[in-house]
Amino acid sequence: MKIRLGLGRLAADKVASICGGTLYSVACENKVVFESVCTDSREADNTSMFVAIRGERVDGHSFISNVVKQGCRCVIAERIPLDVKGIAVILVQDSVRAIRDIAEYVKSQVDIKTVAITGSVGKTTTKEFVSAVLDRKYKLYKTAGNFNSTIGMPMSMLELSQKNDAAVFEMGMSGLGEIEYMSEAAKPDVAIVTNIGSSHLEALGSRENICRAKMEITAGLKDGGTLFLNGDEPLLAGHSSDRYNTVYFGMKNESCDYFASNIRSAEQGIVFDMRTPVAEYKNIAINLAGAHNVYNAMVAFSVGLKMNMSEAQIREGLLSYVPAGMRQNIYEVGGVTVIEDCYNASPESMNAAINVLGDTAKRSGGRMIALLGDMKELGDTSPALHAGVGSYLAQQHPDFLFTYGELSSKNLADGAAANGMSEKQIFRSPVTDAESVGKKLLGVLKSGDVLLVKASRSIAAENVLNYVKAQLV
Repeated sequence: MKIRLGLGRLAADKVASICGGTLYSVACENKVVFESVCTDSREADNTSMFVAIRGERVDGHSFISNVVKQGCRCVIAERIPLDVKGIAVILVQDSVRAIRDIAEYVKSQVDIKTVAITGSVGKTTTKEFVSAVLDRKYKLYKTAGNFNSTIGMPMSMLELSQKNDAAVFEMGMSGLGEIEYMSEAAKPDVAIVTNIGSSHLEALGSRENICRAKMEITAGLKDGGTLFLNGDEPLLAGHSSDRYNTVYFGMKNESCDYFASNIRSAEQGIVFDMRTPVAEYKNIAINLAGAHNVYNAMVAFSVGLKMNMSEAQIREGLLSYVPAGMRQNIYEVGGVTVIEDCYNASPESMNAAINVLGDTAKRSGGRMIALLGDMKELGDTSPALHAGVGSYLAQQHPDFLFTYGELSSKNLADGAAANGMSEKQIFRSPVTDAESVGKKLLGVLKSGDVLLVKASRSIAAENVLNYVKAQLV
């Protein structure tokens, strides 16, 4: 990971002061300056400062001599390298914390409105929707790619510059304390919790603990700021604070401050109405299928209103949204409509994708075919949650189910079979062999079909899809 500093160059002595480190010049005569920061030794050069991080499998300190050979002249480290010369070493107790300290400094140098987003499902889509809206008025910065970790999110903050007047940051987590850490760095004016799902049950043990982790986003929320919460999630109900304003959005709980209704499918996506504390807005349109995306769109609309945007600007922004990465990208290849949603998976997002499959097939009149892979990090609840997805799929009456991975081939397929699907409709593939499964799919697919492909990122279900597409083109 390498980030170019939005503020321009920084000097090693300044950075040492910012992060409370001690500067040691190892046979280095001149004042050392740099214009980028990197954590990957392979990207280090004479323009960058290398941050040596101790990881679970790799210790960045082992590569300091390599980065020096590549021209790097400034390093943040937790111990002084003994075998290198000609560099400035900023000695700190915690290299990861040092990145956050620099990020906080950069943030303090820019006058910028900041939105922070977290949630079990949909946070990246919500980030993209909010960004698409705010981009219609503001000089926007948003978290790049999946830079939503305790290292990636603060690193992305280093790109902030005086040119930006708004920023949107996504915050993911794998355990308690991580979102608090990021929120305190970002100090958002607006914070959003999209929902509480089942992801990370293996690490956190309960949805209540997942909720607790997500609500850490309030740690850095500015006094007088606004917290947007999903009002259809019981675990988020009744939250209030004297320090910031809490507002709810939803499409089931009519007591929500922002309430979506009259939701209907359109040729290009979804259209809905929304009641707000100040007005009611009719026929809000997005070019994305699935009623679950109404949550993402209504939050973006609400944030736009909160940040003094016009209705026209907000509507234009929503319509400009483009799916990021492998998230619900719908396209046609060889006469088959493909719903590619391979970035990640949880029970909630699986069921939402199944709804999109059903809606799309209903509009087109095509057969419903699902390739569903394993969902990870669900802990002891994994068998039951996989079976639940299989049951939900069976209730939509699909034509075929292809499973990809051990968990889906056992539990998800069993859930589908127990709820009405015959074994003739189910193809189980416990071994993730993309070509083998791709050939089975090709034996079934025909023009007019609608194919959903979804699994956790580690399953790489897109490899099956890539094989199939190569044969269909």
